Amino acid sequence: MSLYESDRRYRRRFWGGVIKFAVLAGFIVATAIISYQVGIEDLESRVRGYQQEIFELEARQNTLEQESANLRLGAERAKLAVEEWERRYAADVPIGPRKQMLDLVIERLNAGVSVERLGFLIQSANDPRDCKPVESKRFLVRTPLYDGKNTVVSFADESILVSGNGVSAKTADGLPQAWFEPQEPLTIQIARIDGATREIVGKLPLHASMIRGGVEYRFQLRAGSTGFVQVSAEACVYP
Repeated sequence: MSLYESDRRYRRRFWGGVIKFAVLAGFIVATAIISYQVGIEDLESRVRGYQQEIFELEARQNTLEQESANLRLGAERAKLAVEEWERRYAADVPIGPRKQMLDLVIERLNAGVSVERLGFLIQSANDPRDCKPVESKRFLVRTPLYDGKNTVVSFADESILVSGNGVSAKTADGLPQAWFEPQEPLTIQIARIDGATREIVGKLPLHASMIRGGVEYRFQLRAGSTGFVQVSAEACVYP
């Protein structure tokens, strides 16, 4: 074998090895590119899936928030309806002393006393204090968590204002609520339009009075429905 042929064989083996290496390197690079592309597409697919889940969860959250708001509104309307029926019931259905008086009137009528005679006797009855009921109103007691609407009521043509402050009621877990605790002392403020004020502190029921224009207004305060104090007023001749 000549030196020339030996050199040719060497070159063929060398370039054959280079080509094989290039092919192998190209295959590896192509495989890496394909794997990278597949990985990118898979990642993008996952991102789109997560974005869709986020969109659906946000839509569900908005729906739940709307449903919750509707439920709160419905509960508030139901509460107001119940309070209105309680007011009507208290006004239309006699209880306590009023029921006792009605039972007594019915008993006297059944016993044969004429309506005219019974009416005369009732009209002739007189309270030595010379007082007459004015009206009954209610207000929400201010607490550390509530100082909004309906916290003041007025009497005597809006010349006397009545309001109050109390401590917040608490749940069984000790969380404070917006409404007051009726078993704790209240601070009741009675203010006259000319600036005169009076303040009383104590547990319900409470009694207070304010004099204006030769008339003594007497107030009886008791616990009403949740958050409310019921105020009954009388106007009495003074002195």
